[in-house]
This record gives sequence, structure tokens and C-alpha cells, in this order.
Amino acid sequence: MGGPARLLALLAVAAATQVAAASDRFVPDDPEFVVANVRQALPDEELRGLLAEWHSNPGAEAASVALGTAFIERARKLREPRYFGRAEAVLESRARSAGAGTAVRRLYAQVLQYRHAFATAEVLLDAILRETPHDEDARLLRASIRLVRGDFPGARGDCAQLAAGGGEAAQIGFTCLAEALAGGGQFARAQALLANASSAPASRDPGSRAYLLATRAELRERSEDLDGAIADYTAALTLAPQDDSIRAALADALAARGKVSEARELLAIDKPSLALIVRSAALSQGAAHAELSARARGWLDLEAARGDAMHFREAAMLALTNDDPALALEAARQNFEIQKELPDVRVLARAATAARDDAAVRQLRLWLQTSGYRDAVTESILGAVARS
Repeated sequence: MGGPARLLALLAVAAATQVAAASDRFVPDDPEFVVANVRQALPDEELRGLLAEWHSNPGAEAASVALGTAFIERARKLREPRYFGRAEAVLESRARSAGAGTAVRRLYAQVLQYRHAFATAEVLLDAILRETPHDEDARLLRASIRLVRGDFPGARGDCAQLAAGGGEAAQIGFTCLAEALAGGGQFARAQALLANASSAPASRDPGSRAYLLATRAELRERSEDLDGAIADYTAALTLAPQDDSIRAALADALAARGKVSEARELLAIDKPSLALIVRSAALSQGAAHAELSARARGWLDLEAARGDAMHFREAAMLALTNDDPALALEAARQNFEIQKELPDVRVLARAATAARDDAAVRQLRLWLQTSGYRDAVTESILGAVARS
């Protein structure tokens, strides 16, 4: 998952995200296989205290919530996915037990979202919102999931309720509503809503402002205002430097503008995510391209071996980079069944046209028509097929 909807989910976490099932854990055959660097895995002092408290009473919900929250925060701050697995281990049984409280179920929904179990997470959030309709954190999270899945009408309802609630959540709600409206074909209305939200007094939360700017950047990009998109993505990344979805989107926009060296420099960070590694591979040549492609391929292979939820979007992008359109289309199709954000739409269009698969092109055109989704780049890719 990437793009503004991902940032919306992070805002939900800040206010209160592909691990294997226990029965399908990866067991290496090679005795030299490095499972984990124990020195790096040692918890910090705060975690040691929370772990001790949880171990003393693992059935206590408050201890599970405190430890699960700490694991999720570290997963995102440190770019360490293993902490999501630890959060799941702490939260799952408690969240699934009868009478589980709102906080533990909401945290568990965040873990389910991280490993792309969107449908299961949404069921959990549905139950929470039936019990407590004014739970803004749960509504934010459900809106994000619905946006990612392409359920724009459902997201629109959640976003409108957030906007109507006032307070700090109002600006997030208006931005979220604009994202949902644009996804469902009401592009001009979405742009007008963002213009009004942009002129309102700035939120005290930099993440809220980053979300607004990233959403406005995406709409500008989709309407061929690439320079405006770059300016907004840059401003958003300044406010949320840890957000890899914004970094990836800015790198894509810079590369599209022909600023390849700037895009490469932007992607060269410590402990990059798979999304950033794949983009770095696409912008590199020779030995650098081979090394980055191998890193990305190794990441994907390890996900498959562990039984983790796959990064199908990145698998499709990598296959396109390495001139394998058939593999790219297979991965892009699987990805589109799960999520339908801007990079998902574009990679499917590129894969379908590269593979010269008329059926896939027709299916994407039909989705664009029925949903009302607009993107100038996607339309250009598909239009080139029609002209050829």
C-alpha cells in the first residue's frame, strides 16, 4: 500500500500495519542461513519494561495494548517489519477473544492492514464502529482501507463523518473526502475541496498537513500538472520524512520530469523499503541495476518462502524493469485484486500494454469507466495501444 491513503492510515495510528500464519512459518534448510541479528534485535529499555509487564500477565489487555503499540511505533520509525510480527503475536489472541476491548481490536486491525488482510481488518473495524460510531481512529483506519481497495463510495461516507465532526480530525476528513471524490470521478469537486482545506488555518499536526499536500500532489499529477505535484510532494516529505509512500511518489514524479539523478539521490536512504529499492533499480544501469534488482528479488523470494503477503505491486514493477512483461502482468493483476491506488492502476496499465494483452487492457478500461477514476498517465498508456 502507498500514496495518500497509506498516510491516512499512519495518522490513525498516531492518533490511537505481512507476516505469516503460525502454522506456515519459514524454516530454513541451510544451517548457515541468518534468521536474525540478535544484537540488533535486543529491545531498548522501554520495550524491556513493557515486555516484562506483559510476560507477568499476558492476559491483561492494557499490557497487550501498550506493548503492541510500542512494537507498531518501532516498526514504522525504524523501518523494521519484524516488529509488526511481534505486535501480531501480542495482539492476536487477545483481539480475537470474547469481550475484547476497542483499543486492542483497533491495534490488531492496523496489523491486519499492514499485511494486506484488508477484508478481515474492515470486518473488525465495522464491529467497532457499530459499537462506538464516534471512534475517529477506527473510522480513519476504515476510510484508508476502503480507499486502498477502491471502495470510493464507502470511503466517502467515513470521510464525510470525520469532516463533519470538527476539531483536529476535520482537515483530515476533508482531505480524505477529496481523495474519495477524485477516486469516484468527481475530480473538479475534489480539487475545489482541497483548495478550501488548503486555505483553512493549518493543523497543529504536521502529519495532517503532509496528508493534504500529498493528496493535492497526486491530483495535480493525475491532471498533468507535474511541476505542481513535485512542489507539493516535496513539501509533504519535509513534513513527513519517514513516509516512504511520499518519497516514492516524489521520485516517480522527478523521474517523469527527467530529473533522474535527483530521483536516485532521493531514494538513497538508510534501510530503504522494497518500494524504494525497486525504483532505484529502475533508475540504475549496469552493475548497480543488477545489484539492486537482486536485492529486490531476494526480498520477494523471502516473502514467498515465509508465506508472507506478497508485494505484488513491486513484483510487477521489478518485472517490467527487467523486461519480463508476462510476469509483470501476472503480478499486477494479483495486486489489483487487493489494492487500487494510483501506482497500482499505472503498473497494471504498463504491464497489460507491455504484454500486449488485449483482455487485460479491456478490463482496466472497464474499471476506469465504471469507477470514474481519472489519470492522464494511465489514459496516455492505454491510448498508445489504441493508436498502435
